[in-house]
Amino acid sequence: MNILIIEDNRRIGNILRQGLLEEGHQVSISERGDEGRDLLLNVPFDLAVLDIMLPGLDGFAVLQQIRAKRCGIPVLMLTARDTMPDIVHGLNLGADDYLTKPFQIQVFIARIRAISRRRPILEPACLYAGDLMLDTTNRVVLRDSESIVLSRKQYALLELLMRRKNQVVSRNLVREVGWSYDTDVSDGSIDFYIHSLRAKIDLKGQESQIRTVRALGYMLVSPR
Repeated sequence: MNILIIEDNRRIGNILRQGLLEEGHQVSISERGDEGRDLLLNVPFDLAVLDIMLPGLDGFAVLQQIRAKRCGIPVLMLTARDTMPDIVHGLNLGADDYLTKPFQIQVFIARIRAISRRRPILEPACLYAGDLMLDTTNRVVLRDSESIVLSRKQYALLELLMRRKNQVVSRNLVREVGWSYDTDVSDGSIDFYIHSLRAKIDLKGQESQIRTVRALGYMLVSPR
């Protein structure tokens, strides 16, 4: 799964990230509640791990706001707030599970597995941009029925752009999706990966579908 951890304690975040990576998941980390909320509403994550005591916006408010926007992503609350009223409040707001700190990493992983088993079986989700097709279930990219081989990072960036086709995607969002919690990545590195992605998906002699929007970010242009 593609999992977002919203946790302001960097040590705990990295412990969770390592445990999830060892299980084969993709992991991103946000250390602010307002940033985490925006990511959940704009990026196709499969599950969120959510602390309560966060800068910017507390975890209860994050959960309440994403549910108000009909974001149905499974949420595991992981917090030191261990009183019964807090647990009941979190579950009533729409959390799928509630785990209190301190915790054992094996229990955390078991809770993640249990939530993943509850996910509905969906038909393959295919994204289209003209004759460009991305199958998110099988992680296959085709252009006019011809297969395109992408690196893991190129695939993540293309999926983000295709899910928001004909919309400007900010550099910060590209940075968060492509590089997880490493927000120190340079603009030059982002430009390099966008350039390499263009080289893979563009047709010779035609304008690139991935446009650079000066001072804002990027946009994948599609006729449909």
